[in-house]
Amino acid sequence: MVDSVATIALETLRDLLIEEAKFLSSVDGEVEEVRRQLNIMHCFLKDADRRQDRYNSQTVQNWVAELRDLSIQAENVLERYVIEVVSRREGKGLKKVLKRFTCILNEWSRMHQIGEDIKDIKSRMSDLTKQSESMSVGDNSSRLVDDTNWSRRTYGHEVEKYFVGMKEDIKQLESLLTTNDKSNGVISICGMGGLGKTTLATKIYNGEAVQRCFKYRAWVCVSQQFQPRTILQRLLKQLLPNEAEEQDEDVLVRKLYDVQKNRKCLIVLDDVWEVDHWNSLRHAFPIGETDSKVLLTTRNQNIASTGYVHNLKCLDEDEGWELLQKIALPNNYSQELPTTEIKLLEEYGREIVKKCGYLPLPISVIGGTLRREKASLEWKNVCRNLDSYLQHGKGLENDKKVNQILDLSYNVLPYNLKPCFLYLACFEEDQEIDTEKLYLLWMAEGMISSEDKGRGESLRDVAERYLFELAKRCMVQVEIDELPLYNRFKSCRLHDMIRDLCLSKGKKEGFLEVIDREMGSEESSICKTNRLAIHMHKLDNDLSYRIGENKSIRSLLFLKTDWRSIDWYNYITFGIFKSLKVLVLEGYTFENSKLPKGIEKLKLLKLLSLENSYVKELPASISKLPCLQTLNVKDTFRLPNCVYKMRRLRHLFLRDDHKSIGGEKLKLEGLNELEMITGFKSLVDDITHLLKLPKLRVLEGTICDEESLSMIVDHILNHQEQFRDVRLQIEMDVNMDSEDGSTLLKRLVTCHSLHYLRIAHCRVSKLPAYEVQLYQNVIELHLMGTRIEEDPMEILEKLPMLRVLGLWRNPYMGNEMVCRATGFPQLRDLVLFGLSIVLSESIVSLGLLVLFFNFLG
Repeated sequence: MVDSVATIALETLRDLLIEEAKFLSSVDGEVEEVRRQLNIMHCFLKDADRRQDRYNSQTVQNWVAELRDLSIQAENVLERYVIEVVSRREGKGLKKVLKRFTCILNEWSRMHQIGEDIKDIKSRMSDLTKQSESMSVGDNSSRLVDDTNWSRRTYGHEVEKYFVGMKEDIKQLESLLTTNDKSNGVISICGMGGLGKTTLATKIYNGEAVQRCFKYRAWVCVSQQFQPRTILQRLLKQLLPNEAEEQDEDVLVRKLYDVQKNRKCLIVLDDVWEVDHWNSLRHAFPIGETDSKVLLTTRNQNIASTGYVHNLKCLDEDEGWELLQKIALPNNYSQELPTTEIKLLEEYGREIVKKCGYLPLPISVIGGTLRREKASLEWKNVCRNLDSYLQHGKGLENDKKVNQILDLSYNVLPYNLKPCFLYLACFEEDQEIDTEKLYLLWMAEGMISSEDKGRGESLRDVAERYLFELAKRCMVQVEIDELPLYNRFKSCRLHDMIRDLCLSKGKKEGFLEVIDREMGSEESSICKTNRLAIHMHKLDNDLSYRIGENKSIRSLLFLKTDWRSIDWYNYITFGIFKSLKVLVLEGYTFENSKLPKGIEKLKLLKLLSLENSYVKELPASISKLPCLQTLNVKDTFRLPNCVYKMRRLRHLFLRDDHKSIGGEKLKLEGLNELEMITGFKSLVDDITHLLKLPKLRVLEGTICDEESLSMIVDHILNHQEQFRDVRLQIEMDVNMDSEDGSTLLKRLVTCHSLHYLRIAHCRVSKLPAYEVQLYQNVIELHLMGTRIEEDPMEILEKLPMLRVLGLWRNPYMGNEMVCRATGFPQLRDLVLFGLSIVLSESIVSLGLLVLFFNFLG
């Protein structure tokens, strides 16, 4: 298959010079020639990816492997040219000109070496081009799908939830759960992978019958990476939201046991793999003592021997065909196609269902492959390819046959979706993946092509389309935002079998290696991989040395480390990783709270994330990273006043209470590529610089004075088309009690991009009256110490998009607030803290999913 590493390298090279054109005055002819030939190879890659015989052709595989090595070499040469040579030519002024003469010999030497490298690249490219012609790579007559320009398509509809069959399963399990029979305290749904156990459990968990019966419910995924304390904490947090998180496992077991004994609870333990896992958890459940119930999903019959066992069966042929139609074909296809074509689609469709073993997962994935493809010939091709994949799998158990089907679905992905898909494996099993974090990683890796940008779009918008396409193909599960004002998808996750596919493909291609608490990794693969994701509390010295030996690694991601001290950087320094583009250090307590040495030497670094890693002070050397696009220092207290020097910065995440070293306001002038900033604070950061950023789309910050608020509001209202997501906290010295202050507040809630607003300790005698053009997109609103004189509910209940409302300590001076049952059409969370007032009875009829009262009087 076409190597994802080679694909990314070519995409990166092409986008690199497109991007650099904004900063550089010219590109030397030799370098331009490399770019031109790489574009030719880019076309060959597309054609090779469509070849039906590419998976079994050793010749094509060898050709792709050589192309991968050449692409990486070419990328290194061009990046060296851009950073070490061309950037020096931008210097202007007498001082810089004189300095140029002092280093001209060094530059000549580097140029000579780059010239030699380019000659070698051009020679090898010529040989590969001749080989590709002899292989007839350009013959695409046997392609499976036409992916031309798919990424420019707009969203026609949301990702659908497909569910067929299982009616009797639902009826039977709901009856067992809702009947007060203590002998069925534990109910297990058992079956092989891909059968739909989790889907069935989710349907039951969210069903009306179960919601009526169980006021307290909790769901947790156990998975292979078994972490009992984390599981117990998550369950207890759902049942008792206000309960402090206990670290002692015995205390957690006792509290969880007691809450189920005193209240009628439903606990779902999804994806339990081992008998030992269940045995270590079962002491937290009062099985057979109360009306609380536990629902398990598992593949292991030995686990399922506890309590009632519900063995899930495959779909029948009609149900399988119904599922395939729902996913692959438009609703009205039978009215658009001739009868003969409809019969052929059904014939091939039922054959595909049969070959998928009547299992929902492979049927869904193949359906995603065929999505909106109404030509029976294409269905026939897929059916035939399933034959070729399965003919070698006779005698294999069902799980391995499913893997073969999933393998085919990966191979027919558009070539530029493959690396994005494989990258999902770097996250933990069953993890809810933050989509915004994912987009930033994809962009830093060069996986998102700038050529796919539409008018007025950013790379982030393209990344969202890539994820949407993977979701349509049923390769990833997404959680859709019900009110998608900015984020269409809140999170995503992989089915465990699909993640296994990601891991195996990524390892085979040298694309990605994952090291976790259980699996570990082979020494040889660590030394060769391009990306390494680590999920461990602490690394041993041996593993540290092995990581240090891979000096050509492109990405290092240290994730989920639970605040353990990191000491392995005493054995290696980051400066040795000259090709590193992504560095994620999450959850570490560094030695002396200082950033590890050598990071400032990573000239190609595009993303640096220190989230949940406490760094007391960021060194000024951070400004020496010329390619940095994303800087996440949400937990860094003091910043040097040199951030403005990072001209390519696009995304900046600051700590809410950050300070500037030296006390001067943090400069932002010149960050003309900046699209997102969070943690901005008008007391610390220069607001006049903020208002000059031409590409700023996302702003999250705290405004502490009336003049700054007025400037921000004017700027947003004058650039309505530019801003996509604004989240503001207004604090302290902003007077909204005067006529000017009231007018300013009204203008603020007129901003269409305002999604979050928190007003704290500012006197607001009256909220602006509701009008159609006001509060239109406010999703979350918090009022703290505002001392409003009139009942705010009359206005707030009319807000059309309000989901979260928080009233904290003296928000209102009256004694009673009245809430009508017809108000708050979208409200999901209501937080009332420290109120000495009375609420009308009708608030109960709001039907809120979460209602948290804490009256302190």
